[in-house]
Amino acid sequence: MSEPRTVGVLGATSLVGRFLLPMLARRGRVLACSRRNDSSRPPFDQVSWCRPGSEPPAEMRRIPNWITLCPIWSVPEHLDWLERMGAENLVVLSSMSAVVKATSPDAFERRLAKRLTDAEITLATWADRQKEKLTILRPTMIYDGTTDGNVARIVSWVRRCGWFPLCGEATGLRQPVHAADVAAVSLAALDRLPTRRCYPISGGEALPFCELVVRSCRAHSLSPRTVSLPAWAWNAAAATARVLGIARGASVGMGLRMNDDLSCDHAEAAAELNFKPRAFAPGSRRIDAMMGMRG
Repeated sequence: MSEPRTVGVLGATSLVGRFLLPMLARRGRVLACSRRNDSSRPPFDQVSWCRPGSEPPAEMRRIPNWITLCPIWSVPEHLDWLERMGAENLVVLSSMSAVVKATSPDAFERRLAKRLTDAEITLATWADRQKEKLTILRPTMIYDGTTDGNVARIVSWVRRCGWFPLCGEATGLRQPVHAADVAAVSLAALDRLPTRRCYPISGGEALPFCELVVRSCRAHSLSPRTVSLPAWAWNAAAATARVLGIARGASVGMGLRMNDDLSCDHAEAAAELNFKPRAFAPGSRRIDAMMGMRG
């Protein structure tokens, strides 16, 4: 990009947003949009904040370039506002769950997959009608190792219970992608204006789910004790944990997928967006230290 420009971000206080904002602030102005309160907003000199749909600062009332990090199914409700803001180029974060959970035995997960794909279709239809540039990114499991709902949830369980329940051998491959790498490829998609509409996004290393658990624990100085349960026992334990409120996200599909290969080829993003994700690195360094920037 030859000169600084203003970029709008929906979902700016999300996990990926915490890494994206300082990247953008080093290059120009940012209109960061979030429904969360002020206590969750990191301060950067180049960033102005507003709630989605509200009146932005006077100098930011026309912003052609946008990245959306909020749940993709919430983006269509903001399309009229984005049009008024002069949006021309939209990079949207979706999820590979649209693919891997579409045939899940769990009805809730199937509904989630349909919600994702329906939102993608809605946005694609809007972009074609409005002649807007739309790029959809479908990341695999996003993590930062400390605050995410994937790796950090595993670590939290082990810290609380002292062990982690696996379904069978749990040898299905995973390719977790760091939130900072998702932020970087989102910015690359905004800069490069790729011709492809949708890109799978995955981490730089594929590893069995059981190893993901072990390495996550070791990175946080926890003993990586795992217990392998047969599928019926894992499902019963998951149902009990949900009822007791111990693990509300546990599901039958989650246990079965521990033995499924969910690795993902990101060759297209590597070739066209210069995507170079790191190997799995679930360390516990603070986000501020990793990004090296405050306002």
